[in-house]
Amino acid sequence: MKLFQNILLLGAMLLSFTAKADDNGRLFIIGSATPYGWELDMAQSLLSTPDNPGVYTGTIYLKGGEENTFKFMEAHEWGNTEYGIPAAYAVQGNIKLASGTLDNGYSQMYVTENGNYNISIDTNNLVGVIKPSDYQENEIKYCSLFLIGDATDGGWTVENGTPLYQTKTAPYEYSAIVPLKSQGSFKIANALRGAGSWNPQYYYFKDVDDDTKISTDSTDDRQWSVSNDGDYRVTVNVISHTISILSATGIEENTNSAVETNIPSVYYNLQGNKINQPSTGIYIEIRGNKATKIIRH
Repeated sequence: MKLFQNILLLGAMLLSFTAKADDNGRLFIIGSATPYGWELDMAQSLLSTPDNPGVYTGTIYLKGGEENTFKFMEAHEWGNTEYGIPAAYAVQGNIKLASGTLDNGYSQMYVTENGNYNISIDTNNLVGVIKPSDYQENEIKYCSLFLIGDATDGGWTVENGTPLYQTKTAPYEYSAIVPLKSQGSFKIANALRGAGSWNPQYYYFKDVDDDTKISTDSTDDRQWSVSNDGDYRVTVNVISHTISILSATGIEENTNSAVETNIPSVYYNLQGNKINQPSTGIYIEIRGNKATKIIRH
């Protein structure tokens, strides 16, 4: 169990070393099917990863029915490239995409039943997958969260917010390993466009009595800080309203991949999912109790 936790942690560390906050790593979902309708300020961000750019994933609650439609946007402003499907129909499973602007060149889509849906959108190949999530206990309203503040590399520029990624099996949890500075602080945005207005409704703040809790109470603009510069694993749970900020030191990466052994290799992607054989991208190879980063071109 400890080894697998280290796999996930090492994968998250590699993500944090290569990911940028604003390098086309986001795709916004909007529409009457989403929890926020057509409100641009609350458009949710699907995220891509450095080993799979152009493929954006996230889990969110969608309302079913023809009257409840949605689409995807490259920016949270009208008039930019948008993605839908060639003709309007109910989507579930694999889909073909079409692109255009302001509903020209594509049709909006809908699902037939209310529920949380896992979404994967490949804007390079204009394909996607939309299917019900295994997790249905609570409505998932956020595809991602963002750290905003001068303790982060993005500073107080909201569009450069540092992303926290959904945990696949627990999409109400958001996590990443990020560099944090001791000379500064941060709070948590739940929607980038709205957060740019500095309206507190788009933020989580530190709880007045417990700094391991998140709160929507904006009194005194309470923020988090760390004692030392370094990489930290930040995990936010919006069901339990908790936050953990743990030092990411102590994970040792074995780079001696030439060692001969009879122990077979097991491979994981950066999200901690076991795969049969690496293709192009960055992976973690586990052989015995040794973890090695491998890059396949």
